[in-house]
Amino acid sequence: MMKRIKILLVAGILFSLLTGCEDWLDVNASSQLDRNDLFKSENGYGEALTGVYAKMCDKSLYGRELTFDIVDILAGYYNIQMYNHINWYEYSYADPTNSFAVSYCAGYIENFWNNIYAQIANINSLLETIDGNKGVFSDDNYNLIKGEALGLRAYLHFDLLRLFAEAYSAGKDKEAIPYVTKLTSSVTPLFTQEDAITMILEDLKNAKMLLANDPMHLGTSPASCLASLPSGAYLSSDKIQSWHNRRFRFNYYAAVATMARVYLWKGDRENALLCAGEVIADQESRFPWVLKANLSNIGNTSNEYYRNQDRSYATEHIFALNVTDLEDCMDSYIFDGEIGMRNSMEGLEITTDERSQVYENYSADIRYQYGFAEYGNKYLISKFYQNSVTARYFQERVPLIRLSEMYYIAAECAATTSEGVDYLEKVRTNRGLLSYPLSKSMSASELEAEIRKEYKKEFWGEGQLWYYYKRKSYMDFSSYMTNVDFFTFDRPDVEESNAGRE
Repeated sequence: MMKRIKILLVAGILFSLLTGCEDWLDVNASSQLDRNDLFKSENGYGEALTGVYAKMCDKSLYGRELTFDIVDILAGYYNIQMYNHINWYEYSYADPTNSFAVSYCAGYIENFWNNIYAQIANINSLLETIDGNKGVFSDDNYNLIKGEALGLRAYLHFDLLRLFAEAYSAGKDKEAIPYVTKLTSSVTPLFTQEDAITMILEDLKNAKMLLANDPMHLGTSPASCLASLPSGAYLSSDKIQSWHNRRFRFNYYAAVATMARVYLWKGDRENALLCAGEVIADQESRFPWVLKANLSNIGNTSNEYYRNQDRSYATEHIFALNVTDLEDCMDSYIFDGEIGMRNSMEGLEITTDERSQVYENYSADIRYQYGFAEYGNKYLISKFYQNSVTARYFQERVPLIRLSEMYYIAAECAATTSEGVDYLEKVRTNRGLLSYPLSKSMSASELEAEIRKEYKKEFWGEGQLWYYYKRKSYMDFSSYMTNVDFFTFDRPDVEESNAGRE
């Protein structure tokens, strides 16, 4: 597969954080001219990373399939009854007797593999040259760009691991994925999951060290190669910080939060809690909870007075993507795509009863109140919807890591159930459930059940519930989940043949 990976390089075009995915040009990795031109300045390095983020926004990745579509269907969020989505809902990709479903799903699975590794190749292209070009950087931007690239490389490898390797408890010593650190046409060998995680954590630790002076960490304004400044006439009154758009880049806190994820995946609760705790310690200044005032105006299009409509809780995003064609990605699938649904059977709908059951009939829960929109006699998730008056700093954002996950990790890893409840209550209180407190004397199994309910309430549309179920080996969320092997995709056939592994 690595022989076929292409690298994204662009010469002579200025890219910003608002660059759309379709503006990028695929060229062969052997084309050195464009690469040399691009890496003549720190802004060129910044643009190269922006290109990676832009490609991550593709519908085949985090713009749709790895967020609100395929992986959420796998997690049982939607009751799918028709069209090709049922192949995911019933896990038919793992049924060798269903040749149509296997073939249909294989194309998507191959795209996950190829397209993520393509972006890893782009990152490696940047890292291959950066040490020899320190002179083009000002201030601490060399460390920050390199740290961002190392952290993002680790993040992408970890998502590949969660898709294509078994849960750690079952597969830590089995061959899992290639961990690719060089731009090469040579085949990278498969690493065991344990060895791959070791390399993921090494990249993340180096990233954290290099990102120590991240503007988001220090509370300072970023250079243009690190992020664009937020725009709008009301930044001060709306309390939007100059580093707000560093959420669109793999920042210091993204490195720490990803480490928390990885440690928890491998069962290292002590280090998972330490990493989650570091993010939580800076919650007030860096990740303020969504304001009720920024929700109460949702749906009002009268004028800019109603601009603060923060459906996705943007201030809580640790790492997010700026999906500039988000409306197109949502079209015919979720709210803001209703027009396309008139001629489609791909709508991801839920019933009134299903919505009420997930939120335990707590109508005070802001996720219940503002996370859905009526469509016919059913509901669609609407957390990514944006209307014409919504402020730019709340638009086009799809979170990949959000603050609440750090509290859930801390709750799961806390030394006592009482401490775990305290962490969980911090999220629940800020979701409108102050009047429905949990008992601090609950048992460990009861706490686990509450954490599980919170994951389902919180991560609708974000693709995280599936990985939580996989890590915990839960199978009772779907009557079709009859084999734990359904959690793990096979590596694409083309990868196995090209790498000579067949």
